[in-house]
Amino acid sequence: MKLLHFGDIHVWDRTPYPIEWYYPKRWLGPINLLIRRAKRFPPALRQQAVDAVLQQDADVVLFSGDFTNFSLESEFREAARLFAPLREKWGDRLIAIPGNHDVYTGRSVRRQLLEKHLPWVRTERAWTVELVPGRDLIGVHHAVPLWVRSNGVVTEETQAAVSQELSASRDRGNRAIVMGHFAYATPPEHPETAEHRLIGEEAFAKVISEASPDAYLHGHKHVRWALRSPLSPTTVCLNCGSVSMTHSDPDKHAGFLTFTWGNDDEISHLTRIDHRVESGDWVPSPLPVSDVAL
Repeated sequence: MKLLHFGDIHVWDRTPYPIEWYYPKRWLGPINLLIRRAKRFPPALRQQAVDAVLQQDADVVLFSGDFTNFSLESEFREAARLFAPLREKWGDRLIAIPGNHDVYTGRSVRRQLLEKHLPWVRTERAWTVELVPGRDLIGVHHAVPLWVRSNGVVTEETQAAVSQELSASRDRGNRAIVMGHFAYATPPEHPETAEHRLIGEEAFAKVISEASPDAYLHGHKHVRWALRSPLSPTTVCLNCGSVSMTHSDPDKHAGFLTFTWGNDDEISHLTRIDHRVESGDWVPSPLPVSDVAL
């Protein structure tokens, strides 16, 4: 079974924001967009990224969150337009979760804008889909609206829910991969910052280690990597990076991952597909798995 993993498309819009002057993100976010993010996420690259994904022959396509930048209705509407051809091609084999930018403020969550425009996205705290007999995808949703920071939060409720899903999968005799938005392990050259990390990552890593899924897929940190951490040595952590970002660092160029989940339970044929700014091509190359120390 061939899987494609992408995320962090970050559709943004300068439409006047809802009146939430009391919410610091509503004025800090536009400042960041003006100074940096608008240049990093050029709108034209969104469509190119979707077109590149459409050219792939994957059996299952996974999106690990951050459709939008500010959780504005105009952004969700544009994300729905962009993802429509992917839904047409893969149907229910296109599976997605929210990222922290999709639950940007409490008001955007209460208005259920994500559910309104992208009703096929899984918003439960933990859930399981059997992709093929004996192979489960388990999703976990750690994103919460915070006043300033961009952290995920491992709550007791979410921890219990994902533990239950992993246990049930194991009891059925199935192998599993897990998809979340946030990393719980990072390579030393790309450490997570305090304001972006998953709060409670050690507890979540313990659940992963005890259940030993074959892979943990995530985004949030806009760099592609594959690593094994001492926190969960039998699980390969795959970061798809951003599908629509430009950057001076080649490791942070727009792109996505593909891999095979074989009958031997191994993750193989791991490939990074990177956008080349100069030519506009999307170029595949092998992605080695690194071992990292605590």
